[in-house]
Amino acid sequence: MIKIFKFVVVLLFFSLIFGNANSNNFKIKDLEIELFDKNKLISSSRIMTEDFGYLKVKVFAEKIDKENFGSIIMVVYSKIDKYGQFIRTFLLDYLFNKDNSIFNKDDSYHYVVNKNRTNAFQVKEFDLQKFIKRSDDFNEVRSALKGAYKKSSLKNNDRVIKSDHVYLTSNGNLVWVSHMFNYETKIKENHFQGGKSKFHPKNINEFPKYKSYMDHWSNLAFKRHDEFQKALKIKSQIDLISDGFDKNENLDYYEKNFYSSNISDEKNNINEDERKAKEQKAKEEKERKAKEQKAKEEKKRKVEDETLKSKEELSVDDLMSKIKELNEMFKSGLISKEEFEILKGKLLKN
Repeated sequence: MIKIFKFVVVLLFFSLIFGNANSNNFKIKDLEIELFDKNKLISSSRIMTEDFGYLKVKVFAEKIDKENFGSIIMVVYSKIDKYGQFIRTFLLDYLFNKDNSIFNKDDSYHYVVNKNRTNAFQVKEFDLQKFIKRSDDFNEVRSALKGAYKKSSLKNNDRVIKSDHVYLTSNGNLVWVSHMFNYETKIKENHFQGGKSKFHPKNINEFPKYKSYMDHWSNLAFKRHDEFQKALKIKSQIDLISDGFDKNENLDYYEKNFYSSNISDEKNNINEDERKAKEQKAKEEKERKAKEQKAKEEKKRKVEDETLKSKEELSVDDLMSKIKELNEMFKSGLISKEEFEILKGKLLKN
């Protein structure tokens, strides 16, 4: 009986190990993150361990061809045993408080953070290459990302659209999930204006196809955060309200909407030069019509002035004719001098 029990325990142990090894997801508490096809999956990790506890960084990247990553998922999580307030202060500075913090309202397409900064969510365009090369106090994050590129022998020169999902407790425990998508694999045209990406909040409204693409990504990000805060049982949950987002739809629905959308579709891909030419043509047409309308109004006014002048001239002729008739009546004795003056006065007065 004891041998059978030991055998069952060993069997369960190995099934758990190999089951986890073959699984295609990553789990933190009750939050389960679906990963990529194993044949395309590149992973990298780093860990920071001190007497306070540990902080781990894991990166999962999808290699779609010999030159590119498609999607990247970064997971940062910690278990803090002591100095929790100190660790929280460090993370708050890194995530929110500094000029180069991860969360930056001015650069974000969506930026939602609760009052205590325990629950945060953002959508933005991001220069991943610049981030990996920068210097900061949290090297493990950049090092894990850099490691994925090194493993795959790819250049870390990507720009991405991404969503960040953060849960930071009062004692410094962190769960931070960052979903990234390398949009340069879909956009072959110049995606800059005024030194900033066309996805940047200052530019995006000028480029409808970029906005439409970012809205699809945002709806997917909103659903991811909906599942994020529910799975981690965050007490102070964020109200996720946005045009086009319905939290009753499942994650698959929003994933299909985004990944099936194509920023280069003909129906959406109006060449920017053509768009500007059309706008210029419409502007010129508007100016031409305004000029024509002004000319018509000027001509009408001229005709009215000439008509009024003619009427005025006609009235003077009539007046002179009537006075002449009165004068002849006076001369012929039909009216007296006094009557002549009275009638002439009335005519002149009118």
